[in-house]
Amino acid sequence: MAETQRTVEKRIRSAWPFLIAAIAVVVFGLIFPLYRIWGILLTAALAVGAYFISKKLFPDRIEQVEVAPEYKTGIAELDAALTEADAHIVALRKLNERIPNPRITASIDRMVTAGDAILQELNRNPQKARSMRRFLTYYLPTAEKLMSGYAMQQDAAVSGENLNEIKNRIENNSETIAKSFESSLDSLYAGEAIDISADISVLDSMVNGANNLGGRK
Repeated sequence: MAETQRTVEKRIRSAWPFLIAAIAVVVFGLIFPLYRIWGILLTAALAVGAYFISKKLFPDRIEQVEVAPEYKTGIAELDAALTEADAHIVALRKLNERIPNPRITASIDRMVTAGDAILQELNRNPQKARSMRRFLTYYLPTAEKLMSGYAMQQDAAVSGENLNEIKNRIENNSETIAKSFESSLDSLYAGEAIDISADISVLDSMVNGANNLGGRK
């Protein structure tokens, strides 16, 4: 089963305690006679003490590192499809950091949440994957493509009648896309297929515009 946790804790050890201990060895080695046992032991003891004191002054850092879920449904083709779909969700999450529009970011948050839940459910119950084929192969990557085009237009700060029209259409339909993600998720648990063809037609009508956005800066 895929892990639901996206991040794991990684301990980053500070180099300062080791450096300070090494300096202590050099300094105390110059003070005490290292050709005598007591000098070696005292120098070593002071270096160890310096190490543990500096550990308190320079503690290890704990960082959250993002990890990709591992899909093991027993069906190689489905595992590959889920892994690819997960990459689209990761891309949406990163795009969300680039887009300042709160209306768009709220919709992307909903897409990511629903998308993650869909992949987890398909991993647990691969027999449901058939009903999500279009979501995985078209709906999800197209949503990423639209949001990528929107982000590129924002980054480039390019304006124009056509570009502004496409931008406004994406803004106006972002909630519709998010709702469709959530409807797809609901259908998995309801055990019934839903007709999202109308929502997909909204995507279809914007794909060419997204291509235009992606080609201009």
